Amino acid sequence: MFWPIHKLGCYATALALLLAPKVAAQPRQIQTVLWDFSLEPTPARRGEMITVHLSASPRGQWYIYSHTLVKGKGPHPTDFRFDLPAGLQLLGTIEAPTPKKKFDKGFEMEVEYYREPVVFRQRILIGDDATTGQLQIKGTVHFQSCDDTRCMLPKDLPFGIALTVENGPARGAYRAPASSAIARATTETATSEQPTSPPLVGEGKGAPGPISPTPSAVEKAIQSGLLAFLLLAIVQGFLALTTPCVYPMIPITVSFFLKQGEREGRRPVLLATSYAASIIVTFTSVGLLLTLVYGPAGTTRLATSPIANLVLALFFIAFALSLFGLYEIQVPAAIQNSFSSKGRSGGYSGTVFMGVAFTLASLACTAPFIGALLGLAATGKWFWPLVGMLAFSFAFSLPFFLLALFPQFLARMPKSGGWLNSVKVVMGFLVLAVSLKFLANADVVWNWQVFTRPVILASWTMLAAFAGFYLLGIIRLPHDTPLEHVGIRRMLLSMAFLVLGLYLGAGLFGHKISGTLDAFLPADVDEASGTALGAGRGPSLLWIEDFGQALGEAKAANKPILIDFTGVTCTNCKWMERNIFARREVAQSLSRFVLARLHTDTGPNWRENEKMQFERFGTVTLPFYAIVSPEGRELGRFDGLTRDPARFMVFLDAGISKFETGGN
Repeated sequence: MFWPIHKLGCYATALALLLAPKVAAQPRQIQTVLWDFSLEPTPARRGEMITVHLSASPRGQWYIYSHTLVKGKGPHPTDFRFDLPAGLQLLGTIEAPTPKKKFDKGFEMEVEYYREPVVFRQRILIGDDATTGQLQIKGTVHFQSCDDTRCMLPKDLPFGIALTVENGPARGAYRAPASSAIARATTETATSEQPTSPPLVGEGKGAPGPISPTPSAVEKAIQSGLLAFLLLAIVQGFLALTTPCVYPMIPITVSFFLKQGEREGRRPVLLATSYAASIIVTFTSVGLLLTLVYGPAGTTRLATSPIANLVLALFFIAFALSLFGLYEIQVPAAIQNSFSSKGRSGGYSGTVFMGVAFTLASLACTAPFIGALLGLAATGKWFWPLVGMLAFSFAFSLPFFLLALFPQFLARMPKSGGWLNSVKVVMGFLVLAVSLKFLANADVVWNWQVFTRPVILASWTMLAAFAGFYLLGIIRLPHDTPLEHVGIRRMLLSMAFLVLGLYLGAGLFGHKISGTLDAFLPADVDEASGTALGAGRGPSLLWIEDFGQALGEAKAANKPILIDFTGVTCTNCKWMERNIFARREVAQSLSRFVLARLHTDTGPNWRENEKMQFERFGTVTLPFYAIVSPEGRELGRFDGLTRDPARFMVFLDAGISKFETGGN
């Protein structure tokens, strides 16, 4: 009988490996698949349920077979055997994403396989009789790897994972289900395919260990090589520019380089290059340093720090007053002398300082992609985070390099003195408006109740009105040249500012303002109490700010939980809440969930929430949304923001569907 060539090749390869020395065969088997083993949470407590993650990353064109294949019929399925310490018990069977299927001519049957990185999961119950202290979960992986022309011999790979069991009551996030649910779990076989997040602002999930059953975009790019990883980092850098928290830096950059362009002896290209380079260097060094000291959430903590926000607010206020002509901002003499001694003027030192301020003000915009890189850095892997942050910050700074060039050349145009001074003053009003946003961030964390939503709206209204009156010549500053007449362009621009002032003023009386502008405002009373306002467009939503309480509500109502990891200073989070959640169709879909809003920057449980987000989901992204069952089992995740409500509703519907079908 004629044997298919593929099958003949499989047996020939197996025979060759049997006859070859063992030391020669071993490296070839190791190189086909890379395995990694971890668990979460650790440390754990009695009565909790832990999840062991068994991550396989096939190399090149190799693939492994599914654990659901029938033994003895065709290729060897991937199989896991566990040797558990006393007091630990397996819950259910191995869970994994849905494998691909194809008809294999060599085995003359349809096979299920994984060519991409895959994470197998096994839940384990820590019983009341488990020993506290250091334990070891041991086991063996039995697998066979093949490519399109040959198969390796089946291999047994032993593994051991350290587990620390500590004293204390079981935590709500990890509490094991009731005994009846455990009995059902031990007889079920659940094979689930993890829904992926929309690729709007990145899919970074972090990597302290494989948390998600679906490999993140960062992990896939690393597996694909340096070029694919650099391309992903650059694309994510450009995408981060579309987030609302970047917008305030546009008028600040333009106004700063307008002043620089007025001065003699300045080289526009060199100044713009210094600005971009300072952003890249500061962004990369600050990100890695904060990760080294505070962990992967270090950059988020700095971006939400009330002290950092207060310093930025004072700096921008001082800068706005200099644009009005009150004084000239001077860099300290020692720093100027240091730059001058190296053949550069003091303008470069000021440019570097502005680049540092830009970085600190924009850190919150970068969490979706950078959260994954900093998760790698937190585990001691520094090469990929360093390369990724350099590429990301290069793309992030490039448009601002161009933005820094334009006003400098504008200032060098003939007869630019009078109208250019007017542009600087108008920019001063805009910079003052931006500084109020940072004051409001500090206020909401420290609970001053001074820079509240009405105060910020009233201030913006007055600043818009002042800008309009200034352009009409009604308000004059000491350095202004006399305005002989009002041109058409000046008149139209002044009308735009006056209309903006009326529009913002209407917001003081309950009129809904633009969602983008609204994202920069503090929450009003109803939002702060946990009720999302839909401005009459949808039902109110009650949010619970304690995850343990949310689990109890979910079990009582038999509903899944939508977790909203957010921050009171997170502009992107507020944009989602006020533009997506407030829509009637989204609010109605949200009503099918128990809603948990967990702040990671302030509040009584912010440290626990921050730790839970990273340890359970492997990311520090804000905003970040996860759907879990009443037993705490993950059903879906969505990181970053989207401007498409339909995309977010697909995520919600997928979570509901998985909950109703038991996770299948």
